[in-house]
Amino acid sequence: MLSWGETLTALLIIAAVILVIGLILWLTTPVKNAPGSGVARSWIALSLIAGLLFSGVLAFAVNDSTIRSGLIGALGAAVGAATAFFFSSKSTDQAHDLLTSSLGTESIPDLIGRTPDDAMRVLSTTTLKLVSADPAYAVSAPGRTIARQDPAPGTTAPKGTTVQVTYA
Repeated sequence: MLSWGETLTALLIIAAVILVIGLILWLTTPVKNAPGSGVARSWIALSLIAGLLFSGVLAFAVNDSTIRSGLIGALGAAVGAATAFFFSSKSTDQAHDLLTSSLGTESIPDLIGRTPDDAMRVLSTTTLKLVSADPAYAVSAPGRTIARQDPAPGTTAPKGTTVQVTYA
């Protein structure tokens, strides 16, 4: 087992490593304050991995081989999970931005107060789709007018979005 002095030394080393990682990331960021140029995500991921790896090394201070093996296995899984999260969430953000920019967006028209046929006529000039929020009423509910809609009028949405309406 580690003494108090050895434990404190280990904590100071990992704190210094985390600060150095942050400094390196900040200094190597080409354009400061540009969208998507933040270092927080990278710093967190690299700090987690460094801390977990350092903890793995410290696990060798444990005299019980069963506990040590469990710690090393858990640390390996945690490093893998932190790495996967970093790359998957970043690529998901990029994929969403790419999808939105490639599909394009359009303004949601105001359908409130319109009849179903009138709403269908308005949406026929767009890629938007009309659907009733109440399954008891079809989109072509005769004699009814639209009381609410989602997405809200005047907002923008990706092309092909479904506009859900509620009849009065």
